Amino acid sequence: MEGNPTFFQESTSKKFDFSSPEVLELLKRKKIEFVGTATSDFQADPFTYDEHGKPLVTNDWEFELLKNLEGKKSGIQVQQTKEHLPNFFTHKELYVKRSLEIGQNMFRFSLDFGRLCPKEGSFNRTLMAEYVKVLAHIKAHGQEPMLTIYHWPMPYFLLKMSSDGAIEAGGWEHPTVLRHYRFYIKNVVEYLADETEIRRALTEESFDKKFIDKVIAGGLVQYFISVNEPESVLLPGYLAGVFPPYKKWKMGLLMKVLGRLVEAHDITYHAIKENLWKMGNPGPKVGVAHAWPYFDGILGDVAHSIINKGISGRFEREGETTDFLALQYYFRMSVPNFSRNNKLYGEHPKFSDIYPQGILENLKKMRTLYPGKEIFISEFGFSESEGQQRPFLSMETVRYIIEAIKDGVPVKGILFWSMVNNMEWAWGMQQRFGLFDEHELMKPLQYSAPGAIKGWEAWQAVANALTKPSPETLGHLQKQYLVAKSQFENSLFSKKEAS
Repeated sequence: MEGNPTFFQESTSKKFDFSSPEVLELLKRKKIEFVGTATSDFQADPFTYDEHGKPLVTNDWEFELLKNLEGKKSGIQVQQTKEHLPNFFTHKELYVKRSLEIGQNMFRFSLDFGRLCPKEGSFNRTLMAEYVKVLAHIKAHGQEPMLTIYHWPMPYFLLKMSSDGAIEAGGWEHPTVLRHYRFYIKNVVEYLADETEIRRALTEESFDKKFIDKVIAGGLVQYFISVNEPESVLLPGYLAGVFPPYKKWKMGLLMKVLGRLVEAHDITYHAIKENLWKMGNPGPKVGVAHAWPYFDGILGDVAHSIINKGISGRFEREGETTDFLALQYYFRMSVPNFSRNNKLYGEHPKFSDIYPQGILENLKKMRTLYPGKEIFISEFGFSESEGQQRPFLSMETVRYIIEAIKDGVPVKGILFWSMVNNMEWAWGMQQRFGLFDEHELMKPLQYSAPGAIKGWEAWQAVANALTKPSPETLGHLQKQYLVAKSQFENSLFSKKEAS
């Protein structure tokens, strides 16, 4: 990150104390119910393999990653190595255990459309059983799963390929894509509602009968994300050309795909609501995860209306087609962006500047559009290889979330991206959003020496304080906040001197 002492001075100009009686009273009265982390299937386990250990290509992102590993031109912009890719399914119990160790009570991950439907009319029930086992491990560790149904990869068989082996048309452009998506959702929901299949899968995983009966009575999942960041399917895929199908300035196609994503959400919403209550679920809840930058500048309100409000409004409509709102916030965009002065830029090559205060403004705007509706912050995070600034930026963002709650925003839960470094799409493993490397999950937690703090220590303090607010937990969070602030300030000035 670029060093910017002015950013630090401005961001901390208004004093805030997590341990104040006002914060304790607020969080006891309007408690944040869930704190956790999020990931996706492809990012956490970028390849599936056949019985001979050969990588399978079931979706567009696997196709691009395999080309990258073979040294061919690919949409993955940085060269990757197979040895450095994470293996979530191999280490799923370590992931879930570590999540509990750092105080979390929610764990978000995803299914994969292409992996579950590798061919037309085919549904991989063996893989679906593995997803169910992950959900059960989350429940067994006292956490609530949040399950994303569609998190970007599209089935390979829906792609149109050019003669030179490149993607010519994406899966959402396929004329019968919604028929295939409906088949996918039908099979997913039927499996989740099938007591016999759930019991078989959990028995294979050696869960005892009492736990299995409890899961079947209550349902595996209460919270679903139907579509993750439709904005990130549309804008990088059909305007910027950095995500499949790598098209630039195709507004006509963008609007066509947007309409199909809205239909996909509707299909998902109705299938879940009409079927999963049969499992004894108290009422499954479905939302769409919206990626909202904070727009400022002369044309900021225009950009917000067209991109944030415009796209999300197609899904939310009058607020009756989702059960909760989900906000994903990473950065500010000034429109136009005349200057980089007084701004903090992270390591992600395509993001704009990091601005924790922006989440407060976006939460208030979301509340105004849909008053009274519960809101999850289903993702926020920071890519940083050195880990010196992430602790403060994480807690500073939470500080503004608390300010939003004080202002009347009904925040249900907060999820950090991500617990473990994963495959960050076009930028690969070089973008480091995780609190841990995967190999660190195999070792006990190692706390920092006095005067220093790691990202996971900061997030552990947040999780404990928000889920169990007390003078002790909030006092510890404030102490960690001050350590992180000092570390952040030193990092900024060190980078400035080095430059």
